[in-house]
Amino acid sequence: MNESLKTTQFLVAAVVSVVLATFVSWSSGPSKLDGYESIGREFFEDFQDPNAAAALRVVTYNEATASARPFTVEKKDGLWRIPSHHNYPADGKDRLAKIATSLIGVKRGAVASLVKADHERFGVIDPLDDNKDASLKGRGQRITLMKEGGAAIADLIIGKEVEGQSGHFYCRHADEPQTYKTQLKIDVSVKFSDWVESDLLKLERDNITRLESVRTTVSDQGQLVENTLKLSREKFSDPWKLDGIDEDTEEVNKGDIDSMVTVLDNLKLVGIRERPKLDGKSILGNDLAVRLPKGAARNRQVVNAIVSQLRDGLEEKGFQVFQDEKSDSMQLYSTAGELIASTNDGVRYHLSFGNVFSGSDEEIEKGISTTKKDGEDAKDVKEQKASDPPTAEKKDDAKDTGKKSRYLFVRASFHDGLLSDKPVEPTKPMVPEGVEVDENGNVVEPKEAKKEDKKSEEKKDADAKVDDQKDGDQKPEVKADPAEEYKAALATYKKAKEKYDSDVKAFEKKVEEGNKKAKELNDRFGDWYYVISADDFDKLRLNREQMVKAKEKKDAADTKKEDGPKIEAAKPTDATEKPAPQDGDKSTDDKKPEPAKTDEKKNEDTKGTQKADDKPATESKVEDKKSDEKPAVEDKK
Repeated sequence: MNESLKTTQFLVAAVVSVVLATFVSWSSGPSKLDGYESIGREFFEDFQDPNAAAALRVVTYNEATASARPFTVEKKDGLWRIPSHHNYPADGKDRLAKIATSLIGVKRGAVASLVKADHERFGVIDPLDDNKDASLKGRGQRITLMKEGGAAIADLIIGKEVEGQSGHFYCRHADEPQTYKTQLKIDVSVKFSDWVESDLLKLERDNITRLESVRTTVSDQGQLVENTLKLSREKFSDPWKLDGIDEDTEEVNKGDIDSMVTVLDNLKLVGIRERPKLDGKSILGNDLAVRLPKGAARNRQVVNAIVSQLRDGLEEKGFQVFQDEKSDSMQLYSTAGELIASTNDGVRYHLSFGNVFSGSDEEIEKGISTTKKDGEDAKDVKEQKASDPPTAEKKDDAKDTGKKSRYLFVRASFHDGLLSDKPVEPTKPMVPEGVEVDENGNVVEPKEAKKEDKKSEEKKDADAKVDDQKDGDQKPEVKADPAEEYKAALATYKKAKEKYDSDVKAFEKKVEEGNKKAKELNDRFGDWYYVISADDFDKLRLNREQMVKAKEKKDAADTKKEDGPKIEAAKPTDATEKPAPQDGDKSTDDKKPEPAKTDEKKNEDTKGTQKADDKPATESKVEDKKSDEKPAVEDKK
């Protein structure tokens, strides 16, 4: 064999070896290289505009109950709503835009796995996977953004956080088996209260001027009877006053009242329920009166069906239907009572409380039991009568099953009597007798002849007054001119009337705004009733024993200190009583009168003709002086 042939054989063998090696490497490698080729590429390359997202669905999975929990927000009829929660209005536009923005530009990181078998290990199993062979463990959170029409524009399953790499998670596209290590900065909340206006009442605490706690019962005569406690104040800086309080022994418990006002200002919505409906409309009006369809009032069968529907849905929640046999009207009332908070803009907030119940977050939010067995209907759990305090057993049971909450109906009304500056019309002055006025009430000046007569009479009166003044020192009495007085009163009235007309317009505007606000509130409240925390209810539902407290008794020492030292008044001294002399007081000795007999002797020498039993003039003067003068000691006192 020559050298050329050997060389050719070696070259052929080398080529075959390379081909075989390439084939073996290709056949033993991954079946698809797409996973590796996609490293660094965006998950959703066609999704660049966050405003294109018209809906969001977030699905989480509860391994304890083996159930998926979807939460959806979408735009319906121009409004953002939450279909998973009875289509309740959502405040979700800005939040949805942030979530959409956080998914734009998210890139595939390092490959964690290319096969479906590793999905459980990385926690990226689809929570909506209903395959019986699929594991119930290792299910992730699925986030789907959709444009109008429902087509998905981003669909990502997020699994466990990568160990040792904060902010990196195992993720995969919902339509792909590959799992990547992906850096994510996204905040997706499935908490109902994060997507709605949680400030239920939207009022300001400083505007509250009246609080009324109402207990409603049915009398033996079949009538609704209300027992009301009323707290009031003129403005927020004034202390609260309670009607019927004994001010000598009681005072308002300021701490508990302040807590009540604070809760009203920050009352949070934690759950939602739909009001009972008939033909798509709520059976209950804004005043919780039962609204019957036209012509249904005479149809006993229809009325009974409506009442039965209300009772089945609401009686176990603490709300009773009252039927007035005299008027055929029906009214819903609360067995746990009502709180009415009135504000200085005339709006009244009526809060009707229902029973307490306990449950999971989902049971509280939308009333669907997550602990029901197969075949059971979804229902609220563990209602408890609000009129009776829970027993120790019930308290322990409530702790085991979840959070304690309360049902609540809310409605609004307007009353212009709550507006403090209602204008009062001024009184027009009466026209004096003898004064002539025109149709506008202005004084009609007398004609020329009458003017001359009047001037003449005025001159005569003036001359007479001058003569009277010459005769005596008294000033002459000036008679007021009725016409001039009326003119002045009329001018004052016209100014007051102008101000009154201006105030009336301002007041009417306030009334219009108050009615508008009450209507807007009722439009928001009208289709729903709510769930609030049991802790908030405890601070709102105060009885009289909590509203008042006994006045503290002051110690005798404190009373004496407040009153100050007592000063005794000087005792009056009889004018003839001789005060006791004091050290250094010489006035008494200096003014001591001479004996009477000395005066008598002196008088006998000078006036021999004076009778013996008459007192001499000198002695009379001394005694007069003695009785008129007050001793110096008394002056000091």
